[in-house]
Amino acid sequence: MIGFVDRPRVKQRSRPLAALVVPALALITGLPLVASCTAAEPPTPTPTVRTDLDPLKRRFPQLGSLSGATWVSRVLTQNSVDWVPGPTDVSLDGVAQVEPATLAAITSSGTWEETVIECGVPEEIATEVGGATGWLHSTAFDESITRTQYSGSFYFDKQTGRVYFCTVNPKVRTEG
Repeated sequence: MIGFVDRPRVKQRSRPLAALVVPALALITGLPLVASCTAAEPPTPTPTVRTDLDPLKRRFPQLGSLSGATWVSRVLTQNSVDWVPGPTDVSLDGVAQVEPATLAAITSSGTWEETVIECGVPEEIATEVGGATGWLHSTAFDESITRTQYSGSFYFDKQTGRVYFCTVNPKVRTEG
């Protein structure tokens, strides 16, 4: 028979399960371990109301010569943190006067529905836009401008000859 040496057992220190799981989760998710200490949210900057036309003409050439524009752009990722890399989404919302011939040409073809402005109007330009009802909208026209490269909606008011636009990350057009 082979003899076994009986070794004295050393009592191992037991760790609570949470002491093992919490650091592992933090490592996997990249979240800091401090749960109750959160930084104050940065103040939300008020967007500047703009009236310049060049940024609009470069992004929406199909709208022709615009005038009387009032618009705002804002960063949509207000609650992001500086240490998280990635793109920033920017909205561009506004209203502008469209030449009567351009407005007639745009709204004379395709399927248009009278509707409300569904994307919401920023409070900074709400008085310039006026009522949100009675605007003409066409999904096909939206796609002809955005080319499905970004999200955007365009609403026309034939009574006042204006277009309201609400877009996210509109691209500058390099060709027609």
